[in-house]
Amino acid sequence: MLISLIAAGSPLTPLLIPAGLPLAPSQTSGDQSVEQRLSALEADRDRLSQELEAAMDALADAEVGPAGTGSTGPTYDDETTEIWRRLAQRTLAPRAANVYTSDGLSFGGYGEFLGQVFRDRDGDNFDALRWVMYFGQRFSDRWIFNSEIEIEHGSTSASSATTGSGGSVSIEFAYIDHLLTDSTALRGGVVLVPLGFVNERHEPTTFLASARPETEQRIIPSTWRASAMGGYGQVGGFAWSGYVLNGLNGSEFNASGVRGGRQKANRASIDNIALAARIDYVDTPGVVVGLSAFSGDSGVGVPEDLGTTIVDFHAEWNTGPWFLRALFAQASVDDTEAFNTRTGENVASNMQGWYAEVGYDLLSLSGDFPDQSLDVFVRYEDLNTQETVDGAFTPSGGIDDTFTTIGLNYKPVSQVVLKTDYTILDEGDDIYRFLIGYAF
Repeated sequence: MLISLIAAGSPLTPLLIPAGLPLAPSQTSGDQSVEQRLSALEADRDRLSQELEAAMDALADAEVGPAGTGSTGPTYDDETTEIWRRLAQRTLAPRAANVYTSDGLSFGGYGEFLGQVFRDRDGDNFDALRWVMYFGQRFSDRWIFNSEIEIEHGSTSASSATTGSGGSVSIEFAYIDHLLTDSTALRGGVVLVPLGFVNERHEPTTFLASARPETEQRIIPSTWRASAMGGYGQVGGFAWSGYVLNGLNGSEFNASGVRGGRQKANRASIDNIALAARIDYVDTPGVVVGLSAFSGDSGVGVPEDLGTTIVDFHAEWNTGPWFLRALFAQASVDDTEAFNTRTGENVASNMQGWYAEVGYDLLSLSGDFPDQSLDVFVRYEDLNTQETVDGAFTPSGGIDDTFTTIGLNYKPVSQVVLKTDYTILDEGDDIYRFLIGYAF
């Protein structure tokens, strides 16, 4: 029919035959007939279609490499992925380790919205305490980038009506990992210092109370990050990690502890190099028992060395409906008498704290809520950031305190947590807290 329309001079002819194409044998004067020309065009079309289909198949089979390199993307071995998962879970909270089991780019995050009501003073508040995003890239089976970006207190532009200070945007960690062997990985960049429980595993779904323990804020200054190089791994039933890192800035120590000495990887001075290490027994599911330590001079811009050593012993049993955790931490600082005399500060040469907590999942008593938990818990903590003060100085008031926290921790799903608790202080003001948290 198509040929008939063309031969008959149909008005559709200009649309069907390109300009200049002979329309009939009488017009071609020895050239090919219309039927022959159309057959040739159809053959060309089929050939081009086959070539295009083959090119598309080849593109679909190849991973796109870096622009302009012509390289193909990585493939991921299941066995290597499992090695990464086993090693990384010892150094990070669950969602922070997303990248180790991903294919290429990954992201995640967590957040905390904290309310505080004080018994005997003003300052009640509801704070967008933390909003965090994880970004990572698995370049190949053995090279990984991972990072955490955090916004604290909702904004960096406005001061708080209750504290007088604004929020901040920070890199909590950002580093490159390399899998050296099946039991050892190297890490370099901005890392979380491997002390205590909360510093490396601070997602709100990983601990019971609304607030982190005071011992893991003032003696182990969580969240504590540093520019570092080192590694981690597992030998038999023991997990280990160790880093060479920048020291603390002791000029910012005070009577409340060493928290102000964090350099936060912000042009961190490396005039003083420190060491940090950790070892844990992890061979029994749900059980962690170990110790960690940090040591290095902290005399940044001051004449004193302020050699600082922080040691902690920790244990956890988290199996079935029970959650038990305990930690003891001690910090010692050299040259405090000379430093205090020169500056008028009251930094202790020895400070220590400990806590123990126990929680029980009430919903485990019923089989009707297998994907939920409701932990009732109590945490007792004793902290003294001026255990020993050298020379003529005497301990400041209100530094030696105990904290008793009683509360509920409800997870409607594993990635969302609702907390409410009340903390009784011997020396300070009692606090009621509630928290909405998530991690993904």
